Amino acid sequence: PRGDPAEFARVKAQSPIPVMADESLVTVADARALIEMKACDFFNLRLSKCGGIGRTLELAGIATRAGLKLQLGCQVGETAILSAAGRHVAAYLEDLVFVEGSYGSLLLTEDVSENNVTFGQGGKASVLQDPGLGVKVCEDRLRKYAHTITRLGDKSCSGY
Repeated sequence: PRGDPAEFARVKAQSPIPVMADESLVTVADARALIEMKACDFFNLRLSKCGGIGRTLELAGIATRAGLKLQLGCQVGETAILSAAGRHVAAYLEDLVFVEGSYGSLLLTEDVSENNVTFGQGGKASVLQDPGLGVKVCEDRLRKYAHTITRLGDKSCSGY
């Protein structure tokens, strides 16, 4: 669980195995505190947890400069949209030790993408080459699972 970096530092000092920060790594301030306290060996970066692509890349840079190792994580049950974003970040970052994600229909009843982005044999996955994130969203499926629909620029729809 999210916790005090000093507690993680105590665990790391006594652990014969590497320690990875996950739930306690959300912000740049978290990253700096974990590094300052020498609280971990790895950062687990998840785009949805860390604030998107830009912030995740910023955290990766902070970790790399501090000599920490990186895992690009995922959310359990993420759709192809988030998996595709993660796939692009994974292709960009050179120093990843572990990558997880792109489970798609292995964990979901159905995904919101028309194209399958799940990983293949041995956990391997190709770089997505199509425009944008490389997925074609099936709007009917997306609508089926949406709680609220707001169209930007459409004054007839009510948002939050």
